[in-house]
Amino acid sequence: MMKSYVGIVSKSGIEAFYPEDPATVRFLWRRAQRQTGRIACFWGVLPSDAAEFIQIEIALGWNREALDHLQQHAREYGFIVPFREDLAPHATERMAS
Repeated sequence: MMKSYVGIVSKSGIEAFYPEDPATVRFLWRRAQRQTGRIACFWGVLPSDAAEFIQIEIALGWNREALDHLQQHAREYGFIVPFREDLAPHATERMAS
C-alpha cells in the first residue's frame, strides 16, 4: 500500500524519515531551522515495504543508501515549503521587503 512520508535530507542522505502527519511536519521544519548546514525537509509517497527498508537503512547509518532507495521507489517526492506563518519572524520581514 502506498503511504506518504516526510523527512530531512542533507548531502549525507536521509537523516530523518517518518509517516506524514501535520505535527511531524512542523517538528521536522523546526528541527531543520535549528540545524546548521544545507538540509531540507521533504515528502514522498512510496510503498510501505520500501519505507520500512529505508527506516532500517537510516537506523544502520546508511543515510545515502536510504536516499537512493527513496528515489528509486517513491511514486512522487519533493521538498516541503513552509507556510508563511511557520517562517521565522526575520525571514518574513525579508520576504516583505
